[in-house]
Amino acid sequence: MTDPVTTAVVGSVLNAIVGEMNEALKRSSYSPIIREMLDFSCALFSSDGETIAQDENIPALLGSMAYALPALLEDNADEPIRPGDMFIGNNPYRGGTHTPDIHIFAPIFHEGTIVAWAGNLAHHTDVGGTNPGTEGFANQSIFEEGVIYPYVKLMEQERLNRTILRIMETNVRDPQTNLGDLRAQIAAARLGVRRFGELIDKYGTERIGEVVRQRLSQGEARIRRKLSDCPDGRASATGYLDNDGLGGPPQKIQVTVEVRGDELHVDFTGTDPQMPGGMNCSHTAALAAIIFGVKAVIDPDGEQTAGCVRPIRTNLPTGTLVNPDYPAAVSLRHLASQRITDTLIRALSQIYPAVNVAGSFVGFSSLAAEGRDPHTGRTVVMADDLGGGMGGYSGGDGLDTVDTYLGNVGILPAEICERQYPIRIVSTELMPDSGGAGEFRGGLGMRRVYEFLDHCDVVFYTEQTNPKYAPWGRERGHVGEPASLTLVRRDGDRRTITKDRILVDPGDRMVTITGGGGGYGDPKRRRRDAVLRDLREGKISREAAIEVYGMVPDQAARR
Repeated sequence: MTDPVTTAVVGSVLNAIVGEMNEALKRSSYSPIIREMLDFSCALFSSDGETIAQDENIPALLGSMAYALPALLEDNADEPIRPGDMFIGNNPYRGGTHTPDIHIFAPIFHEGTIVAWAGNLAHHTDVGGTNPGTEGFANQSIFEEGVIYPYVKLMEQERLNRTILRIMETNVRDPQTNLGDLRAQIAAARLGVRRFGELIDKYGTERIGEVVRQRLSQGEARIRRKLSDCPDGRASATGYLDNDGLGGPPQKIQVTVEVRGDELHVDFTGTDPQMPGGMNCSHTAALAAIIFGVKAVIDPDGEQTAGCVRPIRTNLPTGTLVNPDYPAAVSLRHLASQRITDTLIRALSQIYPAVNVAGSFVGFSSLAAEGRDPHTGRTVVMADDLGGGMGGYSGGDGLDTVDTYLGNVGILPAEICERQYPIRIVSTELMPDSGGAGEFRGGLGMRRVYEFLDHCDVVFYTEQTNPKYAPWGRERGHVGEPASLTLVRRDGDRRTITKDRILVDPGDRMVTITGGGGGYGDPKRRRRDAVLRDLREGKISREAAIEVYGMVPDQAARR
């Protein structure tokens, strides 16, 4: 058996390789959603597809690639795989999450045998389909959601398959950006192959194989130990999406969790049937949401490997919105997956009392706009995703304006937006009083105003606009403020929307307000200095200080 020091050293090198792949992809990509907003992930895998090291850019992608690689191996079981080969795929029903997330996998050989894989997943701004940006709440089948790539060779013995590039170029709105991002993914995968080869040269495949087995066993043992330390228990929680995207009623997500010894069972029996629109959550995306929720509650500090998943047993009933039947549309699966995590954490907190946290904003207010590059006139697709407030917890206030839970995506910088797209960011600011009041206040939501400088075709959407499903408070904490979207036409006409596709004209504006996090604890117990600090920083109003937190008027006036 390899000694613990060597295991730790080689494990650190594996993580460093992934980190270097990450930087290569980020720095060589074309689209802001990758290079600025960091909507991608890189990983290394064992020869049979188990994750052995992965970055932590986007929690929604934690472990998701591990479901794609086994599908690749199965689909290509009768095809020879050689050094220099590289595969592409994005099928949500074969280990993918949704079609914009394109996987790249490259085998790592030693003496004619595959010993590992390098891979990455990047969100492409547009992969074709009905809507700009591909994602759509009103899509009614996967066939409306852009080009679907089966796991086929993008490269064969270092020779690029230009047919695939021509297919991509012909079917997307902004081929220059897509092809640039794809080349960045290829470069990152090649780097992973090269660096892993250097590791083999130093340690040999036998020792590295033993390290990999130990790392997987250690990850499994950590989760099992933490589950064993918790008394057996069972709990349930219910969450709702505002609607099905097509004007239908709220959609229920029901989860029951049970700790049995050193295993955790997660069951979604009772969840509503799959939706007719595009907000269903693909099986892989639902699993990723579960993995994140369990890791966040049980072992937030441990590394993410396939071993961490082994003690988790799941039941995702087929034909439901958390595991729809083919060919249901799933492009907007992130809204459902965020609510899955929020509901799962609410259930787990009943078993793990130390998880004293209120609800977070999981509405993921977003837009995707097709327009013309202001400098070249070519068609471009802009995407922006806005976070809101994180829930307060027993030790402090929630974070302000973050893409909570599965997201972790950065917002689009105003300078980048105005340089590349016919859209001006008029303002970006915190929303006072949006976080739920409490002894520990919920994080604030944000307000961002977009002004369109040219005619654009835009898809807007958000969740948690219904106050009934806004971020929940805990231990007498108040709920967070709901989200809203308001289209303001240049003639002054105003229209409130939740999910819509709209043709906008020059001078039209979209006012996006994201929700605040729920509060934790009785607001009257909040420390006076914390209330005064919030007043000075403009995070709460004078009225809230008096009416909610119990300050007398002269105290609230001291800012």
